[in-house]
Amino acid sequence: PQPIWMENDELLHKIFTKKQQHEYAHRQQLQRSAKKLNKKAVSPPTPAPYFENSTQRSVVVAVGRTAKLHCRVRNLGDRAVTWIRQRDLHILTIGVMTYTNDQRFEALHCEDSVEWSLKIASVQLRDSDVYECQVSSEPKISQAFELNAL
Repeated sequence: PQPIWMENDELLHKIFTKKQQHEYAHRQQLQRSAKKLNKKAVSPPTPAPYFENSTQRSVVVAVGRTAKLHCRVRNLGDRAVTWIRQRDLHILTIGVMTYTNDQRFEALHCEDSVEWSLKIASVQLRDSDVYECQVSSEPKISQAFELNAL
């Protein structure tokens, strides 16, 4: 004898009781709804980072002393703060890691703080420059700090 092919729904009607058919249809509907929701579900946007403009942006320091530039960033999230010297676009720090061989430069940051500082020990005249605090957001944002050594 030839096999008889049936669609799934037709087969279910022959095998399941009315109550089972209803439960099955309900589960199928829930699964389709869940798939639609998952496709539409998008995580809420994270708030954009911004600079808190409460710090001194122009610093004067005597040669041989220590200078600190303080950058305050709110809503940083998983982004990084980078300090750059504008004269040569040299990356000095990323996060708390130092990326210069000049050991006088150091990034300072306390966990859960909004403040990211650049410390320059034993300041020299050649350190007079504009230093940039950058945030690796999209688009990138930056804030300039001027250091004058006397």
